[in-house]
Amino acid sequence: MTFLRTLFFFTGFCLHQVLILPLLLYFQLRANRNGVETVRRKVYPIIHTWGKWICWLAGAKLERIDRSDTRADEVVLIASNHQADFDIPLLSGYAGRPLGFVAKKELANLPLMSRWMRLMGCIFLDREDKRKQVAQIRDTIETLKQGQSMVIFPEGTRSGSDELGPFAKGSLNIALKAGVRILPVTLQGTWQLKSKGKLALPGGRIRMVIHPAIDPAALPPEEQARLHEIVRQQIQSELAGNP
Repeated sequence: MTFLRTLFFFTGFCLHQVLILPLLLYFQLRANRNGVETVRRKVYPIIHTWGKWICWLAGAKLERIDRSDTRADEVVLIASNHQADFDIPLLSGYAGRPLGFVAKKELANLPLMSRWMRLMGCIFLDREDKRKQVAQIRDTIETLKQGQSMVIFPEGTRSGSDELGPFAKGSLNIALKAGVRILPVTLQGTWQLKSKGKLALPGGRIRMVIHPAIDPAALPPEEQARLHEIVRQQIQSELAGNP
């Protein structure tokens, strides 16, 4: 069953990329002519459908719990734990709003997908170059101010399990500087869909919990200083083995 699902997934993935290639070329031309900002909202329905399609192909059985108090048109910074490769399509398909991602720079080298990510407003973060990183964080803040919700993974890397790593201190100050609320999201079980370094896709049950939003501007200074800990605790509360 795993072999057949894996074959079905990669066949379906490649076929989908070929079928939507004309749309990519069209949006790329429009973005080159008028700017990426002019096509972001038009790209979203395609990415939204793609995210759901990828999760279905991978055999994901999703339980989605939304406890947030946000409207779909509210600009937010989503802070999520990061377990596996499927976190990006899962959030794209089921977060309920247009999104860009603060992603690792290696994703900028993916054929076709990296072009879609740029059209979405994704920022490719270079963790090895501090000067570039500062500029990229400024770009993320500016993108939020322009009305585009963004996703950040404060762990900085995939955990490959339900264990939650430490959050980078100051990583969520982006929301404070952009004047938006933080929407914590817990993802559970996505690492089981595809293990690190393996191609096999066994499928499985996954869970997404969207927590109530946090307004960092409304917090006292001492809580703003430990914002990364507050958000981490909320995400941790819905992971396996925690009350």
